Amino acid sequence: MKVAILQLVFACLLFSCSNMCREKIVDKSGLTGSDYRLFQNTPAWELAKAVEDENTEQIDKIVSENPELINYQESKYGETLLMLTIMNQQLKSFKALLKNGTDVNIHDTFDGTSPLIMACSSEFYNITFAKTLIEYGADVNDVETGERRKENGTRFTPLIAASRTGRLDLVRFLASKGADVNYQNEFGQSALSESVMVDEYKVAYYLLQNGADYNRPIYYRFDYSVPIEKSDPKDKGKPMYLWDVLKEDLSEFGTSEYKYKMRIIDFLKSKDKIK
Repeated sequence: MKVAILQLVFACLLFSCSNMCREKIVDKSGLTGSDYRLFQNTPAWELAKAVEDENTEQIDKIVSENPELINYQESKYGETLLMLTIMNQQLKSFKALLKNGTDVNIHDTFDGTSPLIMACSSEFYNITFAKTLIEYGADVNDVETGERRKENGTRFTPLIAASRTGRLDLVRFLASKGADVNYQNEFGQSALSESVMVDEYKVAYYLLQNGADYNRPIYYRFDYSVPIEKSDPKDKGKPMYLWDVLKEDLSEFGTSEYKYKMRIIDFLKSKDKIK
């Protein structure tokens, strides 16, 4: 009994400390995108706390009184509370926001990403988030918007994001919902190229079986032997096709990567791409 009481007291103290800590004004420049304190000193702060606490009754109450707050975007990353529930994997609050009509196709102002692209961007995320977003009208072929930051040479779709993380279950689901397996962004990236670049050959093999274009370069190899001042800015470099990449792959015999690499090679042979 004493142990149970002590545990209860400790839990209460921890909860109280947590609440006090989040009320302390912070410098938002150091906060990551998953931190609810991004909403401090904004009209949506009370809603943000309810979402973080997964207090669905409070979420319903606040949104019914101030419906405009549900899609409020904080100023650093331009994220909505729905996006934070995805990053923090808070399914209860996630569903409460959806039930209250949050916009599933809003893009943030950092990388121009959307809730669905975000939900497909981690190998650890519950697939329920992506599935539920599509049920609520998320665009399965959504594309990150806006100009690219200097540090960001990508423009993801949900399928490219899922392929990059090796989530075959998610890739299959997106394809079944009409995801374009051959979308290619301005950087030449596609679901196939991204899966190959990170050695996710199981995903690459699935994409090939479902119509992915294997005739396009996976990437372009820059010729570093040519001095920069003598190089042609328009020259992308040597195109590296799927077979070129596979020839250089060092997957260990007996591994899953090796097994699916060999299946891809057999696939290319069946298409007369290699002898």
